[in-house]
Amino acid sequence: MNGMVSLIGAGPGNVELITVLGQRRLREADVILYDRLIDPAIMASSDAEKINVGKLPHHHQYSQYEINDLLVKLASEGKRVARLKAGDPYVFGRGGEEAQYLKKHGIEVEVVPGITSAIAGLASVGIPITHRDFASSFHIITAHKKKDGSELDWQNIANSEGTLVFLMGMEQLANISTNLIGNGRSPQTPVAVIQWATQWRQKSIVSDLANVVTDVNNAGLGSPALITVGDVVKVADELMPQLPLQGKRIMIPYSKRKRMFNKLTDAGASLTFFKRPEAKQVSFELPDINEELNLDFDNPTSATLFLQHLFNAGVDIRQTSNWHFVTNGPKTRQVFEDSGILPVTEPVLGIKILNYREYVIGHHQSEVQNTIVTDERHNSNIQVDLDEVDSIIFPSTNVVEEISAGVDAASRKSLVIFALGQKVADRATALGWENVVELIPNIETLVSQMISNGGYVHD
Repeated sequence: MNGMVSLIGAGPGNVELITVLGQRRLREADVILYDRLIDPAIMASSDAEKINVGKLPHHHQYSQYEINDLLVKLASEGKRVARLKAGDPYVFGRGGEEAQYLKKHGIEVEVVPGITSAIAGLASVGIPITHRDFASSFHIITAHKKKDGSELDWQNIANSEGTLVFLMGMEQLANISTNLIGNGRSPQTPVAVIQWATQWRQKSIVSDLANVVTDVNNAGLGSPALITVGDVVKVADELMPQLPLQGKRIMIPYSKRKRMFNKLTDAGASLTFFKRPEAKQVSFELPDINEELNLDFDNPTSATLFLQHLFNAGVDIRQTSNWHFVTNGPKTRQVFEDSGILPVTEPVLGIKILNYREYVIGHHQSEVQNTIVTDERHNSNIQVDLDEVDSIIFPSTNVVEEISAGVDAASRKSLVIFALGQKVADRATALGWENVVELIPNIETLVSQMISNGGYVHD
């Protein structure tokens, strides 16, 4: 029985600018074939096998013919295949060719449209592709020569009304400028060039047809970039977004709740993820219910597992009057409050403390005094790609341990570390991280803390 292929538009680059259906298809997929311009963070919620079939200019890891055959092969094995493409699959993405090939071979195929960079990329720098005062139409043009090697119809293009947007055109920028001017466009026609539109590394310049090549070279812009020609470029200075963490690339732990993700992206940051191994419950004995104890919980997972074990054992919460439940963070506190228990935040002196916590890396339970382990994470040393990352957020000491095991000394010196709480900051410093900024573990004030505490200074 054949599977199916979903041709999915990933949008212009920002990981949130993919459709809801596109994200659902990624979660449902057995295998994802993705293009070069895809931010890997967009696939963080998927456990599918991931194959990079991206093409570099003048160099292809997979030819288009090989990609077509691979899609057919995987679907014929009964797999659900997500073919993830930058922008929209049918806007210069060869999605039409792939769909035809799949249909020809009897493979079920669907198209999940995406937001094309030709529109969203302009908006990311404050340029509306249409405007009542400047342009009532637009034209999206691939700057590559025709299949037979002949030039584009420059006379028709130059005399078209409205906004012109050239995709895949940086190698042809001088040719575009020369041909537009040579066919009647004014040398003073405004031009914007936007590299890596909607992503953290986005850069742009505003120029005109006569000077755009020089200005692009001076700014060091390259591929991939959009070239926008027309009077709509005039409003860029007025409408350019200004967000406090714009241009920052931050690594955070992946979470389905996305509270931290939402707060940071709303402030303009671009995020990449590391995924922690799933916590596995281990067997443990409940303490003596008749003994007066101060039970210290340092994370919500252990708190949840402890309460589940307590209730499964048939213990009535009223029987725990001798126990003081102590928490040191809002998430852990919420676990108890949701169960109708009001915890305290400071231990009572003179009472024995049992610490219910995650598995302590590098130790066995017998080596940790007064500790009952509720869960553990196997294979917990996380390998991360820190390429172009500005900073990492460490929410717990366990995450500090897991990440540090796979990071070299140079990265520990260069990256800004935002540690949520003093214990986390102290552990990060002890493991060689040099630029540690301690923050109060409060999601609502996270962005303002990151700026005011010296980690980031917004101009």
